[in-house]
Amino acid sequence: MQAHAIDLPGQPDRHQLAREGRINELQILQSRQGRIDFQAEQQRLREQDRQIVVPQVPRPEVPVMKSSCQIELYGNIYRRVCR
Repeated sequence: MQAHAIDLPGQPDRHQLAREGRINELQILQSRQGRIDFQAEQQRLREQDRQIVVPQVPRPEVPVMKSSCQIELYGNIYRRVCR
């Protein structure tokens, strides 16, 4: 299981930002962390979907009617004669 909160190197501590009233920077960090969490969850779900084996349903046999038509040659023309 992955950690849900990570501190990015070179970034100020969230608690420090809140104490200092730097709300915009805190919101940016929270938004960034939300995107990271969302991407991690999507990746986990995709991996889980890959592991699910979907059973293959056999295709039903469909009877095929054979044509009773014949192709006959009349001079330079082929004609289809059906009986």
